[in-house]
Amino acid sequence: MGELSSGADIQPLEDDDPARLGRFPLIGRLAAGGMGRVYLGRSLTDGMLVAIKSPLAQAEVSAVDRRRFAREVKVARRAEGLRTARVLGADAEAERPWLATEYIPAPSLAELVSEAGTLAGTAALRVTRGAVEAVAELHRHGIVHRDVKPQNLLLPLSGPRLIDFGISHAADLTRTQLTLGTVAFTSPEQARGEPSTAASDIYSLGATLFHLVVGRAPYPGGMEMLALLTYVAEANLDLTGLPGELAPVVRECLALRPGNRPTAEDLLDSLTAELAEMPTLAGPEGWLPRPWTAIIEAYARQGRELAADPRAVGTAPEQSAKPSGSPLSPGRSAAHSAEAAAERTAHLPTSPEDKTPQPGDRPTGARSRGESVFVRAVQGLMAFALLLLGGALAYGYYQNRQAEQPGPVDRAFAEIRTGDCIQTGLDPAGRWLATSPETTDCAAPGAHWRVVASTSQAIPDRCGAPYAGVAWTRSSRAATISLCLERLFHPGECVIGAQPDPAALTEVTPLRNEPVFATTVQCSDTAPDTLAVLRVLKYGLSDTTCPPQTQVRYRFPDRGRILCLTTT
Repeated sequence: MGELSSGADIQPLEDDDPARLGRFPLIGRLAAGGMGRVYLGRSLTDGMLVAIKSPLAQAEVSAVDRRRFAREVKVARRAEGLRTARVLGADAEAERPWLATEYIPAPSLAELVSEAGTLAGTAALRVTRGAVEAVAELHRHGIVHRDVKPQNLLLPLSGPRLIDFGISHAADLTRTQLTLGTVAFTSPEQARGEPSTAASDIYSLGATLFHLVVGRAPYPGGMEMLALLTYVAEANLDLTGLPGELAPVVRECLALRPGNRPTAEDLLDSLTAELAEMPTLAGPEGWLPRPWTAIIEAYARQGRELAADPRAVGTAPEQSAKPSGSPLSPGRSAAHSAEAAAERTAHLPTSPEDKTPQPGDRPTGARSRGESVFVRAVQGLMAFALLLLGGALAYGYYQNRQAEQPGPVDRAFAEIRTGDCIQTGLDPAGRWLATSPETTDCAAPGAHWRVVASTSQAIPDRCGAPYAGVAWTRSSRAATISLCLERLFHPGECVIGAQPDPAALTEVTPLRNEPVFATTVQCSDTAPDTLAVLRVLKYGLSDTTCPPQTQVRYRFPDRGRILCLTTT
């Protein structure tokens, strides 16, 4: 078998491992634990790599477990955004149940912080926005993840991806469960055995972001799990070292009462506005620290080599919270960890959540005697559940489902061809104003985009075309399609661009996804202090001359064009 250059750790298949699960031949073992195993496999139809979970199958799988995890994979399928790992297949009725998901060759935030240090400044804000966007996408689908933590947020160069729906549930399900996952990143209400809500994810996100910039959980160190549970249940925090740029966001997320926490959409709007006022930077390579990009690039390189070599085995990254030692030798699964393969849930009696609005959180150190007794009772139940579940199989089993037919949106994306022009709007925050592309005549004033490429890949937003100003990706159960788009500018329309220099012509070479590509700007709009609303005078070949009144000139060297702009 071939050996790749990165030296990462995929273990070869052993005698008790299957050669294939469902339609996926197995390449090697990514992770193994007491509950189950995670394999690296390959699709026979298109050659794409997949991560496949399967229990050890040492005992017969109960019908209750099969139904429960069939429901969980249904929840995962509902999360069709760009920031999750797609479910590609599952069979809960097989003799050895399995679940196949998109393989994401990227390290987790836990590994990056452990091996390359914490983030600060603009880099921390940009990663935070991506993480918030991932949570917001789930909440738009009515899904509560229930286990947001650094180990479950992967960071490819295309942006954070939230993985592991092993203990997720839809918000419309009312059964109460207590997550026995990473206690330090769970919410107070989960620690008390109360129902999880979208606000629970926000608290976990706040703890994760604190870890991103400080390097530890937001509680005093050196405690055993049950002692830590008491601190979590009361939001008894230690925020020493929290830098100013993320302090407001983290403190709001870590409010004791769920009703006092912001929603994911609120956070996303706030961070988008804050980043819009900052200088536009290159891609992640331009704003992430070099130690971070070295690890990310190592994972990406290994993923490309594995995808290109059908014989490759033993070298795929394997994700875990435990550091492997070298930033250039990642040794963790890029999609799932052994912990993720063995997440456990315990059913606990709970009291209804207090829905009465509160004027504010009480001091973190104060608690009533009744609350303390309740917390100790939950601790006892949790410890008992851990003992019971420690040797039991509580892994994900999934219902066999036929591949779904493409829906109208999938078909709309699939029908787009290179050279087509699209009139769909894009706002300055990078959000599309329609769910599917709308084609139009390329000479029409509303033709904002020309399609320069269309790709179908497991990892979205990977156009690879330097002249593509924007990539629009549709990711669903049926397919992932990325449209690589060139912005078309029309004389008279207004855009958001660089602030002109009163004394000289301002020259700009834009990068991808800058505000200048937005199509919804009105000439009467206002722009952030560092930018300006500009009117298009001319958009043409780079060897043409701009009109005399031009104040800002954008150059697009890869497409051989210039954009001539003036103030409104």
